[in-house]
Amino acid sequence: MIEPLVTTATLLGGGFAASAAGLVAQTRAKRAVRARAGQLEERLRASEQAVTVKTGELEERARAAEQAAGRRAGELEERLREAERHAAALSAEIEHLAKVRLPALVDTEARGHRGVTVPGLLDASLAGMPVDDHHRTVLALCSEAVGLTRESIGLAARSSVRDLVDEAQTYLVRCQMAVIDEMNKVPEATAFQQGLMNIDHPLTRSVHTLQRLRILAGSWPGLQRADCTFAEIVESARGRIDAYQRVHYTHEPISGGVWVEGRVVEPVTIALTELLSNATSYSDGKVLVEVQQTQTGWVVVVDDSGLNMSPQQRGEAERLLSQRSVLDVTTVPDTLSLGFPVIGRLMAAYGFRVDVSSTSPYGGVRAVLNVPRELLGTGPTEEEQQAERREARAAMGVPVLDETPATGSRPESGAGLPQRRRRRPRAAAPAADRSGGPAPHQDPEAFGEGFAGLAAAIRDGGDQHTEGERSDD
Repeated sequence: MIEPLVTTATLLGGGFAASAAGLVAQTRAKRAVRARAGQLEERLRASEQAVTVKTGELEERARAAEQAAGRRAGELEERLREAERHAAALSAEIEHLAKVRLPALVDTEARGHRGVTVPGLLDASLAGMPVDDHHRTVLALCSEAVGLTRESIGLAARSSVRDLVDEAQTYLVRCQMAVIDEMNKVPEATAFQQGLMNIDHPLTRSVHTLQRLRILAGSWPGLQRADCTFAEIVESARGRIDAYQRVHYTHEPISGGVWVEGRVVEPVTIALTELLSNATSYSDGKVLVEVQQTQTGWVVVVDDSGLNMSPQQRGEAERLLSQRSVLDVTTVPDTLSLGFPVIGRLMAAYGFRVDVSSTSPYGGVRAVLNVPRELLGTGPTEEEQQAERREARAAMGVPVLDETPATGSRPESGAGLPQRRRRRPRAAAPAADRSGGPAPHQDPEAFGEGFAGLAAAIRDGGDQHTEGERSDD
């Protein structure tokens, strides 16, 4: 009986042990499963967090990309608007060039309008950009084209003017020579001689007018003179104006007897004529002329009592006197205001100076013609003077007396510089006397010498009229 119980107990015990072992194993397995499940849950939560973070990053990146795209679109729109504004500015600038700048350039360069300035860019922001450079190039080319065209036309016009003036001056000089020859044949102080003098004065005026045209056209005065004194130059210039009787000049031997080189005698005379003409035109009273010595040479001072020039007029006068280029005969501004351009051309060619910036003590304008020492000359020798006196007496029908030439050195100019010997008789003459005005010297011998000198001057001028120098254009 015991064995079955033992067996049963053993089986039961084994069953309990197996059950216990199974329970333990099951418990351990559940614990392992729960641990695994916890790990998986942790990993799942970590994955979810990672996904959440990644999603946030992606969303942030998407928002940043969207904002960048918005900014890019704004920049593109701004650049598009800027391009439209730039295109509009270029279009307006081209229109400004065509309607404003080029017409102003034509007014200035082609038409010669004073006071017109070529404006700059319409939009200052375009300065220094390629459009500015291109527009400047267009303006420069247009200006060059106008200049080349004007120069070509001016060359042809000046050549024609010189040819016509040369022919007219030749005939006028021949006419003067004929008048002087007739005056030498008739007695003095006769009505016929006075009539010839009245004819000679407008002839002198006509020759002076043609000389102005020659000078402005780039040529020389057309007359070569021998060395003359300041007194002869003043009287010659005095006789070339209409109101010569209002010009008062006191002949002082110290100043009036100074000699001027023959090469510049006629240019200085022409310049002084223009100053006297200007002084008598703008004043009703006397015009006083005085020759004075300076440290650099000699000056001829012309004082009038007319209206003084305004600062603007003085500036314009200085501008005209400082011009050195040949006057454009195709665009002569005012034929009544060519005196200063004529003087400016002569100043540039021969080296003397003219200043009109001072005020006369009589309220008008003081004009100063400065002749430097380098342009002073020497007078004729005693033999030449006696030969001139004999020629003058013979022309006037006065018996010629034998004169013994005085010995001694030649007279020198006040500057004491080496002088060249004269090769021709004196060419100057008291032109005011020829025009009917009172003679500066009442000595009949000096009066005859004056006409002899005038005849020699015109004769020399007629012979050298076609042989003189011509300025190249």
